[in-house]
Amino acid sequence: MTKTSAHVAALALSVILTSGTVAAANGLASQQYAAAGRSAQAYELTHMALQRVEVVAPGAYQRVVVVGHRAA
Repeated sequence: MTKTSAHVAALALSVILTSGTVAAANGLASQQYAAAGRSAQAYELTHMALQRVEVVAPGAYQRVVVVGHRAA
């Protein structure tokens, strides 16, 4: 193997390894992003139930008005 072919082989190997490393990091980042999204959704679901409710009319014609509803 000559010096030039050794350089070419080393360059090809470094390109392959770098591509693999970037692909693996991208896969891990995608999983973390998805997990963070699920966590945010779970937080929203648990905290959307906390609303202030006021009863507008007493008696048989009661209606409930939601006063601090947060949109999803």
